[in-house]
Amino acid sequence: MQIIQTNRLLLRPISLDDADFIMNLINCQGFIRYIGDRKVRTRDQAIDYLQNMLGNPDITYWAIETKLGQVPVGVVTWVQRDFLPSPDLGYALLPEYEGNGYAFEASEAWLAYQLKTHKSALAICRADNLASIKLLLKLNFVREEIFEKEGHEMHRYCLHS
Repeated sequence: MQIIQTNRLLLRPISLDDADFIMNLINCQGFIRYIGDRKVRTRDQAIDYLQNMLGNPDITYWAIETKLGQVPVGVVTWVQRDFLPSPDLGYALLPEYEGNGYAFEASEAWLAYQLKTHKSALAICRADNLASIKLLLKLNFVREEIFEKEGHEMHRYCLHS
């Protein structure tokens, strides 16, 4: 299994063994507010959710774990969306691990990995997600567009390798 290492983190492909972790992550208030309610409430639904992602070639989800203890703290994603010209970076952390620099550390390593085979990366986020906007700017993304999606003002950012 491929693993990306940073100073404090391990990034690895997500698996069905991550069902409980994913169920917790996608039901966090921040995930539901900024990414969306996936309506996954049971372990069986979480397994189905993971199977759908693992079976979709346009979606890549990797777990973010602490090196010490290998505790899952979040995910990084690479998704080719039908309304975007190239894949976009995504990330989410359990709330108890926010504010420790993990999202930046994981996203920076994930982008380095993805940009070996892609010329650019996109990222989208809601206009009111100030923490994500701050992180994207720190990663050297540039805002390219403001658009509306599902009743929310969204920002689209681009990063060229």
